[in-house]
Amino acid sequence: MKTIGIKSILCLLIVNVLYSNDLVSLNNDKKVYDTLFDKIAEKRLGANAIMIDSLENPFVVMTKPLEGEDTNASIHEPAYILEATLNQKAKIDGTWYKKNDFVGLFELSDVSSNRVILKNGIEQKELLLRTKDAHNIQIFSK
Repeated sequence: MKTIGIKSILCLLIVNVLYSNDLVSLNNDKKVYDTLFDKIAEKRLGANAIMIDSLENPFVVMTKPLEGEDTNASIHEPAYILEATLNQKAKIDGTWYKKNDFVGLFELSDVSSNRVILKNGIEQKELLLRTKDAHNIQIFSK
């Protein structure tokens, strides 16, 4: 029984020593974190207005246009203006066309006294005689 008591005391003593080492290492970790927090808490100074004004523009400014052709250029469809009609002919943008002639990508399919109809496989345009505001194009899609 004496040996069991001594063994248990020795075990408790060893556990106590090991536990005390953990406490010492925790205190050291706390000191490390305290120094980190102290560094973070120090007042930091940013750039002043003079330094900011002296900086150059970080963006590249192109002074001359790029050489070559723009392959992504938008294709603008011309605005067709009906100026006059006579029999089965129409004056569109200063040029006379008869029925079934092609005006750009469109075929002149119908001519009446105040309007003409231009058609292609996809869409149909109705041109009205020109007025002061030049809003004389109506587009109908199939």
